[in-house]
Amino acid sequence: MVRTCRTLVVLVFVGSAVLLTAPPVDAGQYVDVTALRQFSRECNYMSHAGYLRWMSFREQGVWLSMAEASRIVQEQMRAR
Repeated sequence: MVRTCRTLVVLVFVGSAVLLTAPPVDAGQYVDVTALRQFSRECNYMSHAGYLRWMSFREQGVWLSMAEASRIVQEQMRAR
């Protein structure tokens, strides 16, 4: 019984770690927000990072952190 509980705890821990660690993000796989004007109607009255987070959730069902979205926007701006 104790061994089964330990195994279950380890499996939950490892499974959580796998789900929480994301692979490196390529800015090209997200909506390009560089052509949009921040806080305008076309950007749904959001910043570039906020709009990117929202679009990512709508298209992929994944919420990016604000830090990650900001980094992606910066990469998109540099590539522009």
